[in-house]
Amino acid sequence: MSSADYADHLASLKKPFLITPGIKVLNLNPRAKKYMEWITNEVISNNETFFKQLNRANVTILDNDVPLHFSLPKGEIFLSRGLLEKYVKHESVLVSILSYELVRSENLLYAKHTIVPIGYLPLERMMQLNRLGLEEKMEIHKWAYYLTTRAGFDGEYYLSWLQTQNRNTADFLMQVGDVNLINREESLFKAFLIQSGDGDNPLAKKNSSKNFYTFINSMRDN
Repeated sequence: MSSADYADHLASLKKPFLITPGIKVLNLNPRAKKYMEWITNEVISNNETFFKQLNRANVTILDNDVPLHFSLPKGEIFLSRGLLEKYVKHESVLVSILSYELVRSENLLYAKHTIVPIGYLPLERMMQLNRLGLEEKMEIHKWAYYLTTRAGFDGEYYLSWLQTQNRNTADFLMQVGDVNLINREESLFKAFLIQSGDGDNPLAKKNSSKNFYTFINSMRDN
C-alpha cells in the first residue's frame, strides 16, 4: 500500500470499532462539542508548520471506566470517560494527550498492520494496533511537548502526565501494555527536558479555562 492507501485503511477501522458489541460512545452536548473543536484547533492552528495533512480533528469520547486514549489517521482521536474523570485535572494535561495523538495521526505513526474486515474490532485489538516501541514514543513525546507549548499551554504538565501514568500503572496497563515502558518514558523525557534547556514559558496558560471545567463536568451528566 501507498501511505495514502494505508491511511485510508486505518481510518476505515473507526466504523467497525464503534459498532462492536460493548463499545459505547458518549453523546456530548453542543457546548462540549464546541469546546473539543476549539481545543484541538488551538493545537493545529498554532503549529501550522508542523501540520501538513490535518486541518481539523474529531474527538470521540468512549463510555468506558478504563483510562485510555488512542487515535487513527485523519485526525480521529478517542478518549475514555475514565481518563477524563479520573486523571485529566488540568487543561494542559488534556492538550498534552491530544497533541500526542495529533502527532501520530499527522505522521501516520502506527505499527504496520493490515486488518481483514470482519464487521467489528474489539477495544483490546484497537489498543494493540496503537502500541509503539520506546524509541518511537519518545519522538512523539518530544514533538507533542513542543506542540503543547507553542499552542500556549503549560508544558510542565506534559511531564506531570507521564508521572501520573507511572504512579498508576495498574490503571494504565491496557494503555501502555508493558508497565516497565512508562517508567523509561518518564526518565528519558526528564533527560530530554534537561538537555533541551526549556525553561518556563511566561505566556503559557497557567490556569484551566472555565470551558474546560464545564466540559469535564459534562462527563458526569452522561
